[in-house]
Amino acid sequence: MVEHASFHQVVLADQDQVILNNRYPPGGDSGFHAHERDQFFVVIQPSETTAQALGQPLKAGPTLAVGAVGYGGEFGTRRVHRVINGKKSEAQFIVVEFRRAAPNGIAVSTREAAPQYVQVVDNARLRAWRLILEPGASVPTITQVGKGVRVVVRGGLLSTREPGKAPQLLWLKPADVAVQEAGATRALTNTGNSTVELIELELK
Repeated sequence: MVEHASFHQVVLADQDQVILNNRYPPGGDSGFHAHERDQFFVVIQPSETTAQALGQPLKAGPTLAVGAVGYGGEFGTRRVHRVINGKKSEAQFIVVEFRRAAPNGIAVSTREAAPQYVQVVDNARLRAWRLILEPGASVPTITQVGKGVRVVVRGGLLSTREPGKAPQLLWLKPADVAVQEAGATRALTNTGNSTVELIELELK
């Protein structure tokens, strides 16, 4: 299974999902491993990589930008491959694998009241947004309908305000992940001196 491949570290796991921090050193080789679940990924640190499907030659992989996202459907199939990082720099990706064979059928939020959230993926499995906050910027209150995950692309000092609670400060760094429960209502402000970039998703 992919959870046991080299350079694939399980960060969080529950009945809905497995969150992996895939961090390759220069020249790192994952070894052959199987993908059997749907998955969503966020690029934290891109690098030149090659990939090899079982029984096939090595092929150069795309070099994606920091913060790029992607989705792959694997349920019902079994894809075996390995990934080899180039020798110039490390590579890092956060991957969310979905344990359920099918979505729960939840109608997740749209976040239309907070246009700072830019939708980047919407399919039968999930909806995901990118949020970029410059220093001092805020985003209006949203209510998250479905259970979700937050991935930090660019970190900094973030203030979270929930109704009836004192503001909570978070010191975030790239590749930080957090599971966010359904029904949560929050507003955010970047109270630091660096740009904060988040990817947030909700499970359908």
